[in-house]
Amino acid sequence: MAELVWGGKHCPHFVHSIDGQKPANSYQLFTDSHYTPSSSGAVTPPPIPCENWVNRLIFGDRHEALCALLADFSASVDLIYIDPPFMTGRTFNYGAELAYSDVWHDGLDGYLQWLYETLMLLHALLATDGSLYIHLDWRVVHYAKIILDEIFGGSPQTNGPGFKNEIIWHYQSGGRSQKRYARKHDSILLYTKSARYCFHAERIGERRGSHKRNHMRKAVADTGHISWTIRSSGRIYSYHEDTLMSPADVWSDISHLHQKDPERTGYATQKPEALLERVLLASSEENDLVLDCFCGSGVTPAVAERLGRRWIACDNSTLAIETTRERLLAKTLQRPFIVQHATKTLS
Repeated sequence: MAELVWGGKHCPHFVHSIDGQKPANSYQLFTDSHYTPSSSGAVTPPPIPCENWVNRLIFGDRHEALCALLADFSASVDLIYIDPPFMTGRTFNYGAELAYSDVWHDGLDGYLQWLYETLMLLHALLATDGSLYIHLDWRVVHYAKIILDEIFGGSPQTNGPGFKNEIIWHYQSGGRSQKRYARKHDSILLYTKSARYCFHAERIGERRGSHKRNHMRKAVADTGHISWTIRSSGRIYSYHEDTLMSPADVWSDISHLHQKDPERTGYATQKPEALLERVLLASSEENDLVLDCFCGSGVTPAVAERLGRRWIACDNSTLAIETTRERLLAKTLQRPFIVQHATKTLS
């Protein structure tokens, strides 16, 4: 398998702790505050399974937070979605307050080492039947794919572990360049840890509808219902207009958030809830554990809460933690959640 090499590439020291050896330094989580369904001002819903579970909102660098989680959650997370920095070379603010910095003083080499370490930690936390979605754009997605191939293994030609899809999220926001084709999509890579993983195409399928597709023949019944037929390999296949088609890997039906969208929190680079809803519906079950270590405006935990998934959300920005906390408290909570911070402690 091909391997990506960059200046200063090295296997991080925490790999020893992942393999069961005690590291020289450990990380712990300390609880700062606790919120229950009633404290959000909403009516407490009926009890649901895993009622002893408490969701976690963690303030801390992704390295500190993920290392702290390893002790209790190694190979336990069912679904991971991350929308990490894209290596834009910019800082993102909310008014006069810094949301996060995407400036890399060590350049591409520094970014790739940071990404490599992040993905190794996430792979260690991911359950054997779990799935990882990583949301990037044209700047580094090609590098990320090779790094993920190294970590997850497998082959795209088989149904084993590793790469499953590159999803293209196409949108219409932003301007148009006169010197190149307009860049109007992000890429979301889907990787799985094994051949056994959760995927429900039927939950997110598109209705076949009444407009012509491919070379299918249209038939209209006396009732007015439409069906489509096609002959292939000597057989005739028939589909009703209400039949759901398996989703494609190009998503152009989910809009980028416009400036006055009621979902907007003001946090930079916020993604729409519809995007996360599709990911969670396809790749997780109710009560599954979802992790996002770059939670930003809180989209992932908000959608996970609404869909009845357990969640752990982390971020190194105080603005992100506060935005996420307020977003959750404005919703009807199904479970309590705690706000924690990650700290290094000498062993």
